[in-house]
Amino acid sequence: MKNQLHEKYNGIIPPVLTPFNEDKTVDFQTLEKFIDWLCQQKVDILFPMGGSGEYQTLEMDERKKIIDSVVKAAGGRKQVFAGTGAASLEETLELSRYASEHGADGVGVVMPTDIPGNEESIFSYYQAVNDAIDCPFMVYDPRGEGPHSATPKLMRKMVDTLDKLVAIKYRTVNGEYMGYMAREISDDISLFSGAETVFLQDLSVGASGCVGGGANFYPALIRELQNRFLDGDILGARKVQYKILEATTVLENVYWPLSGKIVLQELGLPFKLVTRVEGRAYTEEDIRKIRLYYRELLDIPNA
Repeated sequence: MKNQLHEKYNGIIPPVLTPFNEDKTVDFQTLEKFIDWLCQQKVDILFPMGGSGEYQTLEMDERKKIIDSVVKAAGGRKQVFAGTGAASLEETLELSRYASEHGADGVGVVMPTDIPGNEESIFSYYQAVNDAIDCPFMVYDPRGEGPHSATPKLMRKMVDTLDKLVAIKYRTVNGEYMGYMAREISDDISLFSGAETVFLQDLSVGASGCVGGGANFYPALIRELQNRFLDGDILGARKVQYKILEATTVLENVYWPLSGKIVLQELGLPFKLVTRVEGRAYTEEDIRKIRLYYRELLDIPNA
């Protein structure tokens, strides 16, 4: 049983956006400024190189340098769980060991798709991670269903067997799936909602926090939702959830994570509108609408 860890890992976790220069090299100067800014916000754990961080486009050397940069910039003010899932188990283990040995408080390992989609293969993968590191780890399930996803039965086996497993980021908008997962493991490890758009729903069945892209720029809003829920103000929490739903809808005409970088520009952070992932076409009017909406939502003064 791991009940003692449940309260340690909770709250709001931004999957940190990775800034790039115009030539698409990692902009470490902006990354350090961004981490400093996040450390002053209402977040609990920093999660660089999750899906929002475009980890799948980064080389091993870049990822190691990002770990070093984030750990240094955070300076112990916030815990750092480095995203270390990679294209192969060998690369995942190399990066996980590096994070464990270079100051990360934990690692988050995305559910792999390069292995057979069965519970035995997935369990063996995470057992290898568990045995390779000296720090806690979080399972990162971005799909919530299908053969390359966690099931309550699989997570129960991992909780009972893997001593360094402390959390799962479980992204599903299916309340039934989240309910079954929470019933199985939320008393023993931390269960993080992977979608702030259904955070209230997930809190109601046992989630202890949220790993959501919006935590990069409106963590206070997600925090308010959780606080209102914990205080028993369900009506107030519901109103905040509606506000988050609207805020995410506004971003939809520009692909993620570029849309998030637009908002961070409005907050005064020197992000360039550059990503390595490719997305659908958008217009200057789409960008303008995001800027105007978020100036009002986040109470940003006009330049």
